[in-house]
Amino acid sequence: MSTIPDKELDYHYSPSRWSHRMGPEEVLVSHVKTMSDATREARWCLDVETDITYGSTPRQKLDVYTQKNSAGKKGSPFFVVLHGGYWQTKEIGHDIFGFMAQPLTAAGATVIPVGYELCPDVSMDEIISEVKHAMYFIFKLAKERHSSGIYLCGHSAGAHLAALMLMTSFQDEDAFDSELIKGAVLVSGVYDLEPLVKTSVNDALRLTEEDAQSLSPATFVKELSDHSKRRQILIAVGEYDPPEFRRQSGEFEKSLRNNGIHTRYLDIPDTDHFSVVEKLQDANYNLTKECIRLMNLPTQK
Repeated sequence: MSTIPDKELDYHYSPSRWSHRMGPEEVLVSHVKTMSDATREARWCLDVETDITYGSTPRQKLDVYTQKNSAGKKGSPFFVVLHGGYWQTKEIGHDIFGFMAQPLTAAGATVIPVGYELCPDVSMDEIISEVKHAMYFIFKLAKERHSSGIYLCGHSAGAHLAALMLMTSFQDEDAFDSELIKGAVLVSGVYDLEPLVKTSVNDALRLTEEDAQSLSPATFVKELSDHSKRRQILIAVGEYDPPEFRRQSGEFEKSLRNNGIHTRYLDIPDTDHFSVVEKLQDANYNLTKECIRLMNLPTQK
């Protein structure tokens, strides 16, 4: 539980203010450029199906990355990526989240960044509904391509959304089998939304305290546990993430572990809230290797 005074919450929930590398505005600009450049390179080097529509609005799209001319298109694990941006940053979307595709596809995975509409244009409830709709689409694709399993990855706000998908029932039809979700990588996430209600982040989210509680994965650890007994969940955080993000990650991992979920906690040295995920473009990065191991794929020596 947070003990931060209300007037200081804005500072503690502003990751850009905690970077050890550069100032708040500079780190955000660098973050978008780093991901954009690496995604552009991935699109040159890999086979990619871009802007596949799964819903009716402009941001309800996803991309599918595979190795060029790869036999792994069938049978490979799906690595489904949900982007961050505090559910509201228009510069961040699925179209720049292919930056991690090269090392993961080289190991044999299919990488699928997913987009969704943003607040305040839609509510948080609508975002969650959209992501669930995207998962139905991905389940169907996984069946068609005989995928060995689906692994969720979320960064920041995306980690919140990925955690919610882990406690969601997908049982409307046989094609939407929750058992296909084998694990997750949750990076620098927010799992308790209540502190955000008293920050400027909420200007766009428009959450009440009751909303925040009902939409927080930390509220539903028992339900998440009931759905995830057979899953492996990796929770990662950067050394220079804000202390509140580090606290939430640690407490969430402990709660999951205490409820019988197979978890691992990674505290990544010399990384902040942004570089901790940006470095997934590097095959030799510790977290990249852990993602590959999670999918039971061979890592580079």
